[in-house]
Amino acid sequence: MWPTLSVVLPTRNRPHLLRQALLSLLRQTYRRFEAVVAEDGEGEGLGVVEALKEPHIKGVWSGKRGQVGARLRALEVAQGDAVLFLDDDDLLLDPAYLYRVARALKGGEGVAYSGGLLLTPSEAIPYEPGPPGPWLLKDNRILASGTALPRKALQDLGGLDPQMGHYWDWDLWLRAFRAGLPFHYLPGPNVGVRVHGENQSYGANLESRRRDLSSLMAKHRLEGITLKDHLQLALTAS
Repeated sequence: MWPTLSVVLPTRNRPHLLRQALLSLLRQTYRRFEAVVAEDGEGEGLGVVEALKEPHIKGVWSGKRGQVGARLRALEVAQGDAVLFLDDDDLLLDPAYLYRVARALKGGEGVAYSGGLLLTPSEAIPYEPGPPGPWLLKDNRILASGTALPRKALQDLGGLDPQMGHYWDWDLWLRAFRAGLPFHYLPGPNVGVRVHGENQSYGANLESRRRDLSSLMAKHRLEGITLKDHLQLALTAS
């Protein structure tokens, strides 16, 4: 059965970028989706949702619970068969991407993830994490935006862990990997990820990123992991 996708978008104080993210969703050829925008700021994101007047998109208040709390709030009202994560400053570049995700998850299990472009102020850098493998125990190559899994699988894995902070996504991928879920790699420039100080490991929130990485390593008994982000991974690979 072709799944209905719930696209989860937390947002805070970036209405112009959120609008671009939502417009990229509305350009998708696969229409069996809903978008749940969780407002974690002062309400600007909900204003964007109201202005678009699209039945596929709804907004909820998250109560300023932070990035993981906002996603959890969106998941409380999500109704789809599968959940796809998308940050408010990112984009779906391929209009057929939701179709590719739905096809990958049509069998009812697994994690679908994507290649993309890292969008810096000066250039677009191709980023391809590659097929799944034990590298997941060393580096989080998987882009959070564009990654999807069945809602039941997410529930069976225990949902999102708020204690993991910046590394909520890597924590989830590790649990899925160790549970034996298949990972479906969808190569190509499907997702545009904006690179800026808030999501770089050497930018803002450096100390909280280090603390969250330590928590992740302790939870999963990992050793020898250094702080890095997708831009550093892309530049190292090239």
